[in-house]
Amino acid sequence: YGDGDGDARVFVGIAGSPGSGKSTLASAVRDRLNAAAGAEVCVVFPMDGFHYYRSQLADPDMFPDPDEARARRGAPWTFDARAFVDRVRAARANDGTAGDDVPTKVPAFDHEVHDPEEDAIDIYPSHKVILVEGNYLLLDHGPWPALADYFDFSLFLEVADTVLEQRLIERWLGMGQDQAGAIAKTRDKDMLNARLIKTRSITADLHWH
Repeated sequence: YGDGDGDARVFVGIAGSPGSGKSTLASAVRDRLNAAAGAEVCVVFPMDGFHYYRSQLADPDMFPDPDEARARRGAPWTFDARAFVDRVRAARANDGTAGDDVPTKVPAFDHEVHDPEEDAIDIYPSHKVILVEGNYLLLDHGPWPALADYFDFSLFLEVADTVLEQRLIERWLGMGQDQAGAIAKTRDKDMLNARLIKTRSITADLHWH
C-alpha cells in the first residue's frame, strides 16, 4: 500500500447512479482483498447510512414539504451530507498514529426498517483499504465536493439509462411494488437522481463503462 511500507491507508471513492452496481462492486472487492490478505484489511463505508430518518423527513421544521421529502427520499438533500463528510474525515484522520486501534463508528442502512442503523460498521486504523461507496460522492455542489480531499482514488460507474431503468424496476418489484408502482418509482425518483449524478459529478480518476 502507498509506497510499499505496509502502513499506508487507501481511501477509494466509488460513485455512480442508483442501480449502477456500486455496492455489489465494493462488496466483491472487499471480499477478494480480505481473502487474498488472509486478514480483514479492507472495509466498505456506505453513504446510505446517512439517509435522514423517516421521522426527520416528516418534520416540517426540517423539511417544509414533508410529503415531497418522503416521495423524493434518495435525492441528495434527503441525506445528511455534512455528517457524512465529517465521518469520512474522521475515519481518514483515525490512522492509528496515537498508538491505539479504536474504530470510527459508521451507520449502515437497515432495509427492513427503512432507516439508518447507527454505529453498525467499525472503520479501524488497521483497515488498509477503505471503499467509500454512494451515489453522490463526486457531486459538484453542496457539501459533497469536500469528499474529494479524502479520496486517494475515485471511480465512477457509468451504466446506460436503459440498463439502469430495467435494474431499478426489478429492484422495486423485489421490494414488493407492483409493476405500475415499480415503473413510477424508477422514472419519477431514481432516474431523476441518475440524471443529476451523470451531469453534475466531477470527473473521477477512472470512469468505468
